[in-house]
Amino acid sequence: LYYPNNQIIRRTISREPTQLCSKHHMMAKSNDLTDSKNIAQPPTKPSRTFYRRTLPSSLTSFSSFEGKEIFASAMSTGGTSAFFSLIEQLQTQPEPAYCGLTTLVIILNALAVDPRRSWKGPWRWYEESMLNCCVDLDLAKETGITFSTFACLAKCQGLDVDAVHGSDSTVEEFRQVVKQTCTHQKLPSSFLVISYTRKVLGQTGTGHFSPIGAYDEASDNVLILDTARFKYGPHWVPLELVFEALIPEDPDTGKSRGYVVLSYDGKQDEISTPDTCHRCNSHLPLSVLFGSKQNDSLRKEYKDFLESLLPNVTLSSVISFWTKDRTNDNYVWELVQPQLQPVDSADVDMVTSLRRLLKGLIARKQSDMPSALLFTWQWRNVNNGNKSDVGCPPGGSCCTPSPNNGSVRTLEISPGEALYIVYLASLSKEQRRCIVYEDGIDAEMRIGVDDTVREQLLAEA
Repeated sequence: LYYPNNQIIRRTISREPTQLCSKHHMMAKSNDLTDSKNIAQPPTKPSRTFYRRTLPSSLTSFSSFEGKEIFASAMSTGGTSAFFSLIEQLQTQPEPAYCGLTTLVIILNALAVDPRRSWKGPWRWYEESMLNCCVDLDLAKETGITFSTFACLAKCQGLDVDAVHGSDSTVEEFRQVVKQTCTHQKLPSSFLVISYTRKVLGQTGTGHFSPIGAYDEASDNVLILDTARFKYGPHWVPLELVFEALIPEDPDTGKSRGYVVLSYDGKQDEISTPDTCHRCNSHLPLSVLFGSKQNDSLRKEYKDFLESLLPNVTLSSVISFWTKDRTNDNYVWELVQPQLQPVDSADVDMVTSLRRLLKGLIARKQSDMPSALLFTWQWRNVNNGNKSDVGCPPGGSCCTPSPNNGSVRTLEISPGEALYIVYLASLSKEQRRCIVYEDGIDAEMRIGVDDTVREQLLAEA
């Protein structure tokens, strides 16, 4: 069953739904709507259901006698240094297509990266709904993510990313990367993730993401910590077979899959304090105001629009495009969505300073920015569902109160602020820097604004 915009679409399920993991396996869609009024009906039970899958004989279950022997061998040669940090955080992906997102969440929590945003109650902890940049989470739930999108998401969370397509590497280069990430790290600061084709391993399904938990040099096996634990538990796979599974082309990108080394040394947190650095003690994502939605067709349309304007891109022209000539002031939310609210005091200060700088820059373009675009959406009596009367982006995540990613947890940002950053992003790097560092902002708008804040605004664009 697939529900776009509350429409129910039925299809005959002839294989297990767990094949829908990552962008590599798109859902089959039917045009057989249940009624002309698009009213969703109660879901019907699938014709077949599945409880796990039998591991192919060429692979070795981690919990089997042979699997334990391989693990003991890996332990004796130092090949399990990444295992314990990862196994503490290993979890089952909450959606059939969330293998990439869940793998990244495992890595972030294993690296002890502070999301600087609340999870539940007073606790800060990474979960899939926090990965709200580079991809539309609703779309990711249906189709998964590609190799390049995974790398983008990791960078947005502040990780150092070394991504290599399988077709651009060799088995020996891959073996060296496995050794570097799995052996002799007293305190692991990097982990290895693979994006691979299940069919090469003799498994059902196609594309998948998983962390690599250990390496046994004696048998030349790597331990795949499968996030689809409802299907396969952790298992040992010959390294050369894993490498072969990185080579096949992903039909959605036309490129091979590959492997990614994710690292985070945390040195800034150790050497800096709030008194010595405005934001060095915080490892913020690349963007702290907005997360980008992956709407490729819309991006291409805007790129073509910009090319027709070059070199005369103006704020007015950007506003005209992203409001459809002022017929839809909330159209920009099809491109971006507000980030989650920060909870660390230094991060709150950074967001406050960024928005103060934005306000000053927009004031210099006051004649081009309609005042209606600067309204923000605020909630009153959220528990009762009562809303205020100021503007809201309908259907946008910033105005949908939900337990995971609603207005209570996202920044209250106006369309005008989003439009100004899109405007900056539409200019050359030199033009952006000139505007952001230009004098002339009112003194009140410069409070708390230093070069660190200006560089962060440039990073936002």
